[in-house]
Amino acid sequence: MDQPPPYQPEFVPMKGNKYMRLEDTHGAPKFQHTVVLGQPQPVVPHPRDHIIWSLCSLVYCNPFCLGMLAVYFSIKSRDRKMVGDLEGARKHGKTACCFNTVTLTLAILGLLFFITYGIIIYQVAH
Repeated sequence: MDQPPPYQPEFVPMKGNKYMRLEDTHGAPKFQHTVVLGQPQPVVPHPRDHIIWSLCSLVYCNPFCLGMLAVYFSIKSRDRKMVGDLEGARKHGKTACCFNTVTLTLAILGLLFFITYGIIIYQVAH
C-alpha cells in the first residue's frame, strides 16, 4: 500500500482557523487582492439648521415673535435632517435663516431709531 504524501504544516488548516497561508516555492507569501471599483459619490454638505442663531434671535431680539418662528423652523430642519430628508431640512433651514435675517434687521433698525430719537429729544430739551 502506498502511503499518502506527508503534509507540510503551512498547508494544513488548524482547528478554528479557516484561513490558510499560501506560500510559493521561493518563500514569498501570496496574497489574493480584491479591488472594488465604484463611482465616486458627490460630497453633499448637510443643510444648516441655524439653531444657535435662532435661539439668540428668540432671547435677545424678538420683534413680532419672528425669533420664535425662526426657532420653530430650525427645529423642523433638524428633525428633517435626522429622518434623512435633506431637501426638506434645507427648505426649513432656509426659512429659519430668512426669519433670523428679518429679526436681526428689525432689531438693528429699532436700535438705530431709539438712539436717533434719544439724541433728538436730548437736543430739543437743551
